[in-house]
Amino acid sequence: MRAIISTTEQLKETAKINAKLPFEVVQPFIQEARDVYLVRYLGDELLEVLESEVVPERAEKLLAKTRRCLGPLALWLGNAEMSVRIGDSGFTVAKSDGGQGGAGYVPASDTKIAKVEETLERRAFNYLDLILEYLEKNADLFPEWKESRYYTLRTGNYIQSAIQFQEQGLVDIGYSRLTFEHFRSAMSMIEVRFIEKIISVPLDKTLRKKISSAEGFSPAEETLILNIRRFIACKTAEIHTSEQSKINRETTGKKEFRPVIRPIYADVNYTGNWFADQAEFYLAEIQQTLNDNATEFGIEPFNPALDWNSREKKIIIAF
Repeated sequence: MRAIISTTEQLKETAKINAKLPFEVVQPFIQEARDVYLVRYLGDELLEVLESEVVPERAEKLLAKTRRCLGPLALWLGNAEMSVRIGDSGFTVAKSDGGQGGAGYVPASDTKIAKVEETLERRAFNYLDLILEYLEKNADLFPEWKESRYYTLRTGNYIQSAIQFQEQGLVDIGYSRLTFEHFRSAMSMIEVRFIEKIISVPLDKTLRKKISSAEGFSPAEETLILNIRRFIACKTAEIHTSEQSKINRETTGKKEFRPVIRPIYADVNYTGNWFADQAEFYLAEIQQTLNDNATEFGIEPFNPALDWNSREKKIIIAF
């Protein structure tokens, strides 16, 4: 087996580094990037193809794209550790001797290091997105990819792709497959918490089965599924762009992919979230579609005027 990046020269083709940098300094981070990210999205079987001694012709373009992703990804993961030295006296940094025979280098400021990390992160995950796009367009060439975690989970939700999330859910995520993958857990919870309860478990199972098998839908089913997808997308966006979610992400300080989603606020003074308003609107649309087609869906009509089984709803009697 041969590593995807096995020399400093190969690494230099993917990121700006010192030619004298020993490869063994970067190797642990290349291994981590491979095991943590590439295995998750490409799968062990496909990585074995890319790491074979003789890479098949069908995988040459994919190998080149994977190298351009793996280099920045490894440097992003290892940037903090590579900026210090670990010795008998603990963690130390290089220090200029004022030009008296020294190299004249001084440690980069925290601000510059942070900017480099942002650049490496952006480049690495942009290339990972391009890899996934390439695999989706050429899935027949890579049957090994179908064993990956990413591929096996692709059809588990009402919204099955980044394209559907943006074009049917109407939430701008830049068509990012990684952003969509990041949202999958939240979407699944929303489906259990809201959709199953609102439309009934039998109807939920029927719709999911038709979506997975690509069966034809009746006009009423098409309208219901579209409203469900828009509700899920807006509710997911509401959760992700909420003030508490942003505070929680910032306090952890962990290195992780940060999905891009553009928050829109309907009322800045009240910090009202536009996506929250939209989620409420499409929830009402779902209920209206159920009422209009209750007979076809085999459910009882929903009457919101009589639904007082909630702590938020009160009857006020004036004397």
